[in-house]
Amino acid sequence: MKNIIPKNMAQIDINFDVDDLKSIDVPHESIEYAKNYLESKEYADGNFIGVTSDRKAIMGFDYKHKNQMKFVPELDPCLIYFSSAQMFSKMIYSYKKDLLCNLSFIEPSKNINAQDLGKTMLEFQHFFQFASSYTIMLNSSLEAFINKEIPVTTTYITKEKGETKDIKWILKANLEFKMSKIIPECTNKNFPLEYSKTYESIKDFIKFRNQLIHLSPRTDHNSVRYKEFYRKIIDFKYLDSMYQIKKYINYHQPNLIEERDFGSELYFDIIKNNL
Repeated sequence: MKNIIPKNMAQIDINFDVDDLKSIDVPHESIEYAKNYLESKEYADGNFIGVTSDRKAIMGFDYKHKNQMKFVPELDPCLIYFSSAQMFSKMIYSYKKDLLCNLSFIEPSKNINAQDLGKTMLEFQHFFQFASSYTIMLNSSLEAFINKEIPVTTTYITKEKGETKDIKWILKANLEFKMSKIIPECTNKNFPLEYSKTYESIKDFIKFRNQLIHLSPRTDHNSVRYKEFYRKIIDFKYLDSMYQIKKYINYHQPNLIEERDFGSELYFDIIKNNL
């Protein structure tokens, strides 16, 4: 997968020259408001608009840097997370290959040219770091997208007690509940029904992420307490999950996730300095 195009939360195509705005008479009250704001150096709760070189007005917010107010575009967080997952994915299989190729045999007689176990431990750590970072970022992308798709006026009536729950309760609910119960009602689109196989795979990914985040050791007396999950993290099909979640997001908001060749491939890796 190529790199992901960042996008603003809200943007509008404009059909006029921004320089023409300089000749427009600005109300005195507006001039005074702007002057007081810049002098106060306090953050405003209003909206700020910037204009890109391709004539798009984008929303943003103010940020104080070196006692000067600067404009920061409000990017769609689900795309930032997804792009991070994509950049971590590049090296997952490279580090996995290094790990598996250099593992020692259980049978000692076969380890004539085996590498030092300290190096193997480092290779496993590198693989785990990239695999876990990818998983966390991809799940964050999915959750950020789902949460922003739910209107603030949405309510849910529980089946057990018939209680009406508001948006705050809904946003705290688990992902599977929001994907199966809330999003279909909000969007009039039913991904679980139309793409049941992909939906089940996404649920498996969410379960995998939850195990990773809430990783617990075995509670019996076995001295190797994480081996089941470590086997799972080695075997997991990482790239499949990225394409499945891209399919889910773009199903609800077509072409939100777009790939582009930026001239050079961007990805995360470990820089090794020989000191």
